Amino acid sequence: MQKSWKRMLRYGLTSMLAITMLAGSTGLAGAQAEQTIHFTGYFDKSLRAQMATTADSFPVVNVRLVKANEPDMVYYDVGTSILISKDEVLTNYHVVQEFAELSGGDKGTLTVASPGALNQAVKAKIVKTDSVTDMALLKLDKPIDAEPVKFADARDNQVVYTIGFPKNPSGDLVILDDDFPSTYNTIAKSRVFSALASEVPGKVGIGSIVKAMAQGNSGGPVLDQNKHVIGMMTFVYGGRTYFISSKTLQTFVKEAAVPAKKPVVVAGKVAN
Repeated sequence: MQKSWKRMLRYGLTSMLAITMLAGSTGLAGAQAEQTIHFTGYFDKSLRAQMATTADSFPVVNVRLVKANEPDMVYYDVGTSILISKDEVLTNYHVVQEFAELSGGDKGTLTVASPGALNQAVKAKIVKTDSVTDMALLKLDKPIDAEPVKFADARDNQVVYTIGFPKNPSGDLVILDDDFPSTYNTIAKSRVFSALASEVPGKVGIGSIVKAMAQGNSGGPVLDQNKHVIGMMTFVYGGRTYFISSKTLQTFVKEAAVPAKKPVVVAGKVAN
């Protein structure tokens, strides 16, 4: 997850590998059928339907990059996001890093697509990033037809759900570990190991779940049993999957909404 998934297309070939978004079963944005989802763990019929619909709130983020010194190559970074308003999403910084750090002469596009309408991608721009905590806030050119999420706090040992994406927006399949079928989107059931993890050097405001998930969860949610977001997955370390806490996510969003102060000139000096 921490390492971006990058694949190249040469001379217009369409065989790139990427990760995409899982879709739900009903209503919003014409999401995919429930039968296309692979559920890891026990899910009864009712819970399957609920989780399938919930998954609509986690769109695909797709970065396409052409480098000036490699004009015949197309680089892709594809990940997941969390819909916090009709036209704003949160994702990992490492998903959009290359786009955010475009060099002179390089060209890139950043789009976001609803899982039920992958062929109707919406252009997005980066509003705010934090490379240390691995967060990025994106603003969409137009709203997505899905329900923005609600946040909640994590608790030690609580049951949670994560979402993985073995298919990309083009319909091509990505090769994952044998444990994860390449023909399905995946919702996995897990459990919080630590709501406030402290064992990772230099990291604060994170928690962990008891096992690592499939590649492709970058920027994806950790959901509680009420389908509220308790965190956003960010990296794997020591056999556990770590998530950015909901409190950290909400603080990041609030700070992004505060207008930057304009410098004030006083007696020839600049004061903030």
